[in-house]
Amino acid sequence: MVICKSEEAEQSLAERQHLELGRNDDETNESLAGFAIQDVYFPDGGVNAWRTALGGFLAFTASIGFLSGGSVFQSYYITTTLPSSDPSDIAWIGSVQLWGCFFFGIWAGRLSDKYGPTLSLGVGTIFLVLGSMMASISKKYYQFLLSQGFCMALGMGLIFTPALAIQSQWFCKRRGFIVGAVMSGQNVGGIIWPVLANKLLNYDGVSLGWTLRIIGFIQLGLMIAATLLVKRRFPRTLEYDVLPVRQYFTDKRTIMFTVAVTIMDLGVYIPWFYITPYAMQHGASASLAFYDAAILNGGAFLGCFALGIIADSGVGFFNSLTVTTFGCAVVAFAWVGAQHTGGIIVWAIVYGILSGALQAIFSPCLSLLAPTPEIIGSWNGIGITVASFAVLGTGPIAGRLLSEGGGNGYVPMQLFTGITLVISAIIFLATRVLVSLDRWI
Repeated sequence: MVICKSEEAEQSLAERQHLELGRNDDETNESLAGFAIQDVYFPDGGVNAWRTALGGFLAFTASIGFLSGGSVFQSYYITTTLPSSDPSDIAWIGSVQLWGCFFFGIWAGRLSDKYGPTLSLGVGTIFLVLGSMMASISKKYYQFLLSQGFCMALGMGLIFTPALAIQSQWFCKRRGFIVGAVMSGQNVGGIIWPVLANKLLNYDGVSLGWTLRIIGFIQLGLMIAATLLVKRRFPRTLEYDVLPVRQYFTDKRTIMFTVAVTIMDLGVYIPWFYITPYAMQHGASASLAFYDAAILNGGAFLGCFALGIIADSGVGFFNSLTVTTFGCAVVAFAWVGAQHTGGIIVWAIVYGILSGALQAIFSPCLSLLAPTPEIIGSWNGIGITVASFAVLGTGPIAGRLLSEGGGNGYVPMQLFTGITLVISAIIFLATRVLVSLDRWI
C-alpha cells in the first residue's frame, strides 16, 4: 500500500486512490501482506521528472509511433512491393510489431525495475534501428517479416514498458496527464511517419529502401536523446528481486482488469492496420489514404491528453476507462456506415480520440493496482505480456475476416472490432465495481 504526498502535503485524487485501493479489498490484502506501509514522496515536477517525461515522449515517437503509422507500409506492400502475397499474411508484419510491444514487457519492466531504464532503452534502440535498416534491403515477404516484424518488435518491446511505467515513479498528482502526454508521442510519430513516407514514396520518387533508411536514422537520433533523458527514481532494492507473478495472479481485481485489456486488444487496433487500404477501397487516392493514418493519429493525440486530464480532475481513472470503452465500441460499429471520403475522415478523427484515450489510460489504472511504486514496471510488464497474445492475432484475424469477404468485405472485421470493445467495457465495469463500491475512482 502506498501513501503519496504532493508538494503541498495534500492528497490528490490519484494519491487517495492508491491508499483506498490498498484498504478496500480483503482478497488483495493477503498479497500485500509482505509489504510495509511506505510514505512515498512523488515530486510531480522538477528537472528530473520533466526530462523523464520528455524522454518517454521521444521514445514513443520513434518506436510505437512507427507502428501507429504502419498502415501506410501495409498498404504499400499490398499494392506495390508484395502484390502476390495475401493481405492476411502481410498483416502479420504489423501484428508481430504490436505483439512485441506487449510480449517483451515483462522482461523490459523487470530490467527497468532492477537496473534502471537506460539498459532496456539502449538495447531496444539497437534492435529498432537494425530492423529498419534490414527492412530497407529486404525484397521478399519473409525478409520483411523478420526485419520489420520480429527485429523491430523486440526493439519496441524493450522501449515501450520502461518509457511508460517509469513516469509513475515521478508523478502521482499529474499521472493521468503525464502518461497521456508520453503516449501521445506514438500519435505524433503516427502523423510524422506516414506524411514523411508519403512524400518520399509518392512525390519525391525515393525508393522504399532509402525511405526506410531515412526513417531509421531519424529513429536513432530520437532514441539516443530519449535514452539520455529518461531517469530512474528509486534505487535497486533486493526486497523486490523476485518477479511478483504470484501476487499479480492472486489479485482478483488485477486478473479481471487484465482479461478486459486482453479482449480489448483483440479489436481496438484493427482500424490502425486497415484505415489506409479501407479508404483506398472506398475511392480515396493513394496520397489521401496515406493521410488517413495521420488523421487517425491526430485524433488519438487529442484523446491521450484529454482523458488523462479528465481522470486527474476528479472523474477517476477506472470511471474514465469504462465510459470511454463503451463510447469507443459505439464508434467502432459506426465504422460500417463510413463509406465516403468525408465520412471516413470524420470517423477516423472520432475513433482516434477514443481509442487513443484508451491506450493512454490503461497503464495508470494498472499502476494503481500495483502494491508498491518500486514494482510498477514489473506490474505493467506482466499485464502487457499477457495481452500480447491477443494483439499477435489482431492483424491476421482481421485479414482473414477481410479475405472471407473476397478482399472487399470489411463489415465482419468492423463488427468484430465493436463486439470486442463491448465485451471489454463490461468487464472493465465489473472490475471497477470490484475495486470499490463506495468511492469515486
